[in-house]
Amino acid sequence: MSEVMTTGVFASDAGPSIPTNLSRDDYCSADIYAKELEKVFYRQWLAVGHISLVPAAGDYYVKQVGPESMIIAKDKEGRIRAYFNVCRHRGYRMLDDHAQGCTDGFVCPYHHWTYDLNGKLRTVPGTRDGQDFPFAEFPLHEAHCTVKHGFIFVWLGKDVPPTLDEALAHWDNDALIRKFEPEKLKLAHREIYTIDANWKAMMENDLECYHCSHGGHVSLAIACNFQGFYADKQTGQHFPLREGMVTFSMDGQRVCKKPLGKAVDGDSAGFLLWPFFCGPVFFVDHAVSLELTPMGVDKCQFICEWYVEETAVESVDYDVEKLIQVFHITNVEDQAFGERNYRGIQSSRFVPGALHPRREDGIIAAYDLYRGMMAAD
Repeated sequence: MSEVMTTGVFASDAGPSIPTNLSRDDYCSADIYAKELEKVFYRQWLAVGHISLVPAAGDYYVKQVGPESMIIAKDKEGRIRAYFNVCRHRGYRMLDDHAQGCTDGFVCPYHHWTYDLNGKLRTVPGTRDGQDFPFAEFPLHEAHCTVKHGFIFVWLGKDVPPTLDEALAHWDNDALIRKFEPEKLKLAHREIYTIDANWKAMMENDLECYHCSHGGHVSLAIACNFQGFYADKQTGQHFPLREGMVTFSMDGQRVCKKPLGKAVDGDSAGFLLWPFFCGPVFFVDHAVSLELTPMGVDKCQFICEWYVEETAVESVDYDVEKLIQVFHITNVEDQAFGERNYRGIQSSRFVPGALHPRREDGIIAAYDLYRGMMAAD
């Protein structure tokens, strides 16, 4: 029997092609990683936070989005903007990692070039506008930015992006999500996991629950209906609950006293983007935002943010440790799975394996999109 490995397909004269994961080089090559940044990372909408983080004009926060440091800010007209954290003078990173606050403009601490909230260069020490160069030619570099269901997304590439709704055409659950009133949230906690693995090893892990039901996530199994992941992917039940479970928690009971909008016990909905896995999911009493981004060929970052109803009070309506427990335990377990899987991928004997057509169909769909993006001009 003759056999040949094509890109992501194991072909044989005995039957149809079988979907696979990728070759060793696709996970380990610095050249391929550089191409991925250009072809995939800079051509996908990426989640960066919630509108509650910038409620008023002048509010801002700094967010690491893969290799890019971004300033997310609200201008005086109420528009949310996303600027690259790069001074137009000599490229100095203007604001510290995780900085946040309220301001009427941004000042580079190196040579004190200053910028308006709309990104325009305002003042330069030692010169006036037009004296040595026109200030209008040196605004902050800006990314495309949009909002959906209260969550902020950026497109870091220079090309004109599709709308976020176009990118999410495969999800059809906007009416269900509106039930949670997702604009009326506040951030309760954030965890950043730095993972020693190629981002695709983690993307594969995050897009399947094949490993979950075999003892991979004992805590997750308490409330989560694993079999629901293998059902119709268009229902919006991304983290489906077991019968009788109220919410996604260690015991299936509420972790916040205040419900989200008009949600009721057992509700679950959300939307996700890929190949770079990101998006929010909603339950009756809290929401969780997930963000996977690359940090190098052998390193990636996973950010998990927990949100509660905007008027909920910590230690009165919710306890942070209980709120985050099930997802945090699962994230730590997934980090270990991803890192150990990547160590195996680095072996000289690794070759792509067959993907389960029903239990790993999320991976298959993501790689169909990935291969198309990598092949595009």
